[in-house]
Amino acid sequence: MVNFYTPQKKKLTPQKLTVTVSSLDTFGQGVANHKGKTIFVKSALPDETVDIELTENKKNYAKAKVIRYHNQSKDRVRPQCEYYQQCGGCELQHIAPNLQQQAKYDALINLLQKETGKPLTNIIENPPQIIADQPYHYRRRARLSINIIKGKLVIGFRQAESNQIINIKHCPVLVDELDSLLAPLQSILNCIKQKKALGHIELISVDSGIILVLRHTMPLVDDDINLLKQFAENNKISLYFHGKDLVHITGNTEHFYFINHLKLTFSPLDFIQVNSKINQKMIEQALDWLTLQPSDQVLDLFCGMGNFSLPIATLSKTLTGIEGIDALVEKAKFNTILNSTEICAETNFLTSNLDDTQQISRWSQLKYNKVLLDPARAGAFNATIAIAKLAPSKIVYISCNPATLARDSKQLIEAGYQIDQVAILDMFPQTKHIESMLLLIKSGT
Repeated sequence: MVNFYTPQKKKLTPQKLTVTVSSLDTFGQGVANHKGKTIFVKSALPDETVDIELTENKKNYAKAKVIRYHNQSKDRVRPQCEYYQQCGGCELQHIAPNLQQQAKYDALINLLQKETGKPLTNIIENPPQIIADQPYHYRRRARLSINIIKGKLVIGFRQAESNQIINIKHCPVLVDELDSLLAPLQSILNCIKQKKALGHIELISVDSGIILVLRHTMPLVDDDINLLKQFAENNKISLYFHGKDLVHITGNTEHFYFINHLKLTFSPLDFIQVNSKINQKMIEQALDWLTLQPSDQVLDLFCGMGNFSLPIATLSKTLTGIEGIDALVEKAKFNTILNSTEICAETNFLTSNLDDTQQISRWSQLKYNKVLLDPARAGAFNATIAIAKLAPSKIVYISCNPATLARDSKQLIEAGYQIDQVAILDMFPQTKHIESMLLLIKSGT
């Protein structure tokens, strides 16, 4: 048997330094410089001088934690959550909202310039466009993990950099009606017999009411079912169990929210934007950038159940929505019929895998003069190639991933487009997630 030599990992020699933070990086870490090396300092803010200890030391950069603050930034605020620094969900609560937003905007601009090779002079010369609302009590949807510790059930979110579940009885980023449910929900779940059968919990609050989806890994006994059903009825909750299939237990079965006076129905497992106020402002901004006219022929890619499609269809001549999931296409069609008195456009919704180049012909043969797309984190690499060939005058790109947004924008710029507007969507305050939207226009139009 051959024995291979495995060198021992080199231990990091504790190194303490004093630095002054100059800026924030994309993840809300302080950025300092020491003897030409960039140091990322967790929990430090610009203009703060801090004593630090290195936690990671690479050739070109290092990471560090703060040992002592010599002074504190005017943008440092007191976190509202009692679980801050335990729960891994909202790691930027110590940063004032305006600085969070500005840091995200700057990071996006820098990435776009770097990846596309084009200076955004026309953007930088103007004040940043930041679409924001309230920094807390904004989240209308949340997934809670479940754990059993010494026979007692706890619900909450994962600890920072860990799989451990932090027991949560209050969460200030949830809308009030969901936040107030956490403690009684934990109490009732501790009363059931089959605690080990539970997976996770999905909580949703929309205009039609509260939805609770309970994931389970084995069938629940009748006593547990009746207990949970009674709890749901007492709290006016639509309750679903999700084992192999989604099963309605009690409460309403029609779930909807309103945008632009339009009613959008969805099922409990469908994706909806978690921040209703930013969703509404995002739609309004998209419509403003598109400057829709009664003669416009609009293409909405990754249309889902019609979050953008329906508002667009109230202002345009035609609207074609493309989505990869059949069930969502059917919902978009249903929602169009539901709001037929408000919709003036001829609408057409199609199922097509937007990552599959062989399916592009299903939607790329028609003429469109304006396009909106709102892809998932993977972006829309193949779709943007097809969009460029369609040569619309305006493209609005909604993104939840700056990296794929920059990649796809580069393709469009190489095809003769330019970035005319950039906006940050403060969809997830207190977190490092960057949501954004771009307006790209065809050069010469």
